Amino acid sequence: MYTVEYEHDAIILTTLDETDSFEDVEVIMGDDMTVYMRQWSDANDQYEMLYLSYQQLLDLFAAMSSTEGMYMARRKRG
Repeated sequence: MYTVEYEHDAIILTTLDETDSFEDVEVIMGDDMTVYMRQWSDANDQYEMLYLSYQQLLDLFAAMSSTEGMYMARRKRG
C-alpha cells in the first residue's frame, strides 16, 4: 500500500510494508528536482535520510527492470 500527497513545494510518496516487518519509507520529491528518501529508525530514534537527484531516482526505477550491466538512462522531454 502507498500514499501520494501534494504539498505546495513537494510531492510525498509513502510506501507501507503490508507485513508490518519494516517501517514506512517516504520519498519526498521537491520542486527543485531534489529527492529525499527517509525511513524511521527505532535504534537511533530518528529518520535515516538519503539525498539524491531526481535523475538518480529515475535510474533506480529503471535498474529494477534491467539485466546486469552499465546503463545511461535518458529522460524524455515533452
